[in-house]
Amino acid sequence: MLRTFIASLFFLIIILTKVTSAQETNSIQINGGIISPMHSSNGYTGLIQFNYSLTPEFSFYLYSGYSLWDQHKVVYLENYSSVQKQTIFNSYKADDHVLIPVYFGSRINLHTNKLFTSYLTAELGYSYIRYSSYQNLRSVNPATGEVLKYYVDQSTRKENREDLFGLGIGAGISHSLTENLNLVLLFKLNSYINSNYSGIFSSRGTYTMFLAGFNFSI
Repeated sequence: MLRTFIASLFFLIIILTKVTSAQETNSIQINGGIISPMHSSNGYTGLIQFNYSLTPEFSFYLYSGYSLWDQHKVVYLENYSSVQKQTIFNSYKADDHVLIPVYFGSRINLHTNKLFTSYLTAELGYSYIRYSSYQNLRSVNPATGEVLKYYVDQSTRKENREDLFGLGIGAGISHSLTENLNLVLLFKLNSYINSNYSGIFSSRGTYTMFLAGFNFSI
């Protein structure tokens, strides 16, 4: 499924580029930055995007890319007692995340002045995600019954691959460097629709991205 989506994406980009080659407002955008899944370590992301302009204020876009981050963190709680002084234990239950999105969206420009153009985006699409998951074990002092720690049992490592659909919103600004080149800064909030992570905008299935890049007119 992933290969089909990516092939369809680039095929559509080629078709749109040929059909609209006379329009100088279409562009290729290259972004890079930080991805921050909720309750997880930060990671890195890189995206390539084709922008198809309908009017100076409104456009559609298609993008794909590659993101990676490490641990999805969890917190275990124990009841306080005369024996149990520490009640909060930090661990993780998944790591080595790789995310490959193929998304379609729209952008609307809100305001333009001499310095920048501000805009909003809305998008939906498909994501392939791969990661390793683990079970956690509890270490207990046999003499007192005190919980000492929670730790990852590496022997329970499981490879996971999922096909997910999601939606997202974003806000950004662009600054013109030359007639055909813009600097772009963008914030995005995305969440999976069909995951088993307690629904849309759950902590497990939601991430933000802080992106910077360049937009080249074609």
